[in-house]
Amino acid sequence: MTPKILLMSDIHITETGTDIVGLDPQSRFRRCLDHAAKHHGDASHLYLMGDLTHHGTQPEYEILREILSAQPFPVTLMLGNHDRRGPFAQVFSKQSTTFQQGHQDFGVTRILYLDTLDENAPNKHSGLMCRARINWLQAQLEAGQGPMIVLAHHHMLASGFEGMDEIKLSNGLAVAKMIAGSNRCQMVINGHIHRIIFSTFKGVAHSMIKSPCHQMPMILGAGASSLSVAEPGGYGLLLLDADSPVLHHVDVDLPNGPIEFDAVS
Repeated sequence: MTPKILLMSDIHITETGTDIVGLDPQSRFRRCLDHAAKHHGDASHLYLMGDLTHHGTQPEYEILREILSAQPFPVTLMLGNHDRRGPFAQVFSKQSTTFQQGHQDFGVTRILYLDTLDENAPNKHSGLMCRARINWLQAQLEAGQGPMIVLAHHHMLASGFEGMDEIKLSNGLAVAKMIAGSNRCQMVINGHIHRIIFSTFKGVAHSMIKSPCHQMPMILGAGASSLSVAEPGGYGLLLLDADSPVLHHVDVDLPNGPIEFDAVS
């Protein structure tokens, strides 16, 4: 059976009563979790790919912990630019205060998840793979020959959203070259932009997924990275076929309509 993996990024949990562009992040996240449990309850794992909270505070992480306690999937937590290591580690006590990175194997495919958070970024929100993390990544890429999927919060390549590209992974091109040079990565998947985007680099697919909460409006070119629109939220669904993995995107809260069979006469 092909392993099925759930991907959710940019949760942006806030304290109760604090909305983002008129949306309640807690409610939006719960609806995505409920939708996944109902329609994809056979999923092997759930990755939360950074920006777990909006302000990186301990009360926000406590709310996230409470929400996750009521859902059925094994969960791996990643960090994004809105997260803070100290409060995160205080709430999720088994987690390290250093780098939140690692790997898991599903069948013959290895999922490698990166920590791109840079709490000292001069622009506050760009990411970084420091020398220690680069060395760790290189070792992981050289450990084995099987297929690999790489997850990250920050995007590595230019997207066309100039405000967001100013806060991408600051050494993203170098990291993308490393990954492509391993000849084993099938796909890089990230969040951060809050939009579905596809690209390639040296034969490796780079895919971005939406947020369960608010999205980036489809306005290319110059513009602030904080632009947001209240479009439907959603999550990624990754099917780990060893030869040809597939990434679907699932929209939540779309209008209900009949499903009909279009008979051919």
